[in-house]
Amino acid sequence: MSPDPSILSWCEVSADALKGNIADFRDRLQSGARLGIVVKSNAYGHGLIDSASVLQAAGADWLIVNSVREAQTLRQAAIEGPVYLCGPMSAAQAPLVAASQTRVVLYDREMLEALAQAGRETGWAVPVHLKLETGTHRQGLELPALLDLARQAHALEGITVEGLTTHYADIEDTTDHPFAMRQSEQLAEAHRALRQNGIHISIVHSANSAATMLWPDTHADLVRVGIAAYGLWPSRETYATALQRSADLGDGYRLPILSPALSWRTRVMQVKSVPAGAYVSYGRTFRTTYPMRLAVLPVGYYEGYGRALSNASHVLIHGVRAPVRGRVCMNMTMVDVTHIPDVDIGDVATLLGADGEERISAEQLAEWMGTINYEMVSTIHPDQPRLMVEHR
Repeated sequence: MSPDPSILSWCEVSADALKGNIADFRDRLQSGARLGIVVKSNAYGHGLIDSASVLQAAGADWLIVNSVREAQTLRQAAIEGPVYLCGPMSAAQAPLVAASQTRVVLYDREMLEALAQAGRETGWAVPVHLKLETGTHRQGLELPALLDLARQAHALEGITVEGLTTHYADIEDTTDHPFAMRQSEQLAEAHRALRQNGIHISIVHSANSAATMLWPDTHADLVRVGIAAYGLWPSRETYATALQRSADLGDGYRLPILSPALSWRTRVMQVKSVPAGAYVSYGRTFRTTYPMRLAVLPVGYYEGYGRALSNASHVLIHGVRAPVRGRVCMNMTMVDVTHIPDVDIGDVATLLGADGEERISAEQLAEWMGTINYEMVSTIHPDQPRLMVEHR
């Protein structure tokens, strides 16, 4: 897709790919489990509002955000249905939570009291999800403290104790999962302890993308699918484990079919001839060894095309790989198009995605940058237009 020529760089998000990914997850859910889709961080760089709308229409039961601001943005866009805030918030934000009818994670007494007051003032009892510490050590409480907070919450007007949750530490980072299985057991133990204390929990949840794909026993009442909803595998280890399960279980396990939704494109803004022996970009890190034609692209590390890609990555022009030459600048990148005929100003260059038979994946870019695909897509700058398109 080539948008208005006044747009110099943009992201295309495939609605078909999002819908296909959601359909795959709906098909593998255990009976009674709700499908929660994480749309935090601008929907992992895919565009919050448009992606949330497509995902919800495709069958997402819950939308999961990281901040009160994200929850408000969804409500202001007239997106209804359950919204769950899984990230940190302050007591001062409690009125905003109640006003936007947002569910929240809970692990703090001060927050509990602020939420209860906001719930009483608005007439909407704020649903809270108690966070159990099982080994990640960021949010969450050990079981004795969680039980104490649950009793306090159960006694307060303006609050509904709705959920119990935890977060896996390494389920996607390994092919050996006893630590994650122990975390799951601890969650079950906490659920039993709450029942024994007369506190009914209607929604227990822990499954992220990897757990949802690999371990049906973790689905419980709600899954929280993140990166995989956008067509990206959480890790090589998750993919390897899925392949092994498919081999071991045969028809008893269906390998997920994920379609990457995001492409990132820009336009050639200048084509210039450079003699042999000339330096390219800052720091003189690249010197030509033959007469070269360079294309100048209007993206750099400010836009999210990281400086670590300097002299390391490729873009696609006319379906051919064009290597990056010299350092990636704040707002410009130079690529070698000597071997690509007829490159001209305005031609489309693909930074991420497919062009003809060639493709540059988020995983490839992440490897070049020394990071993970999560960071690659989520750090594309918000000022890059996100255009929702129908095709994959």
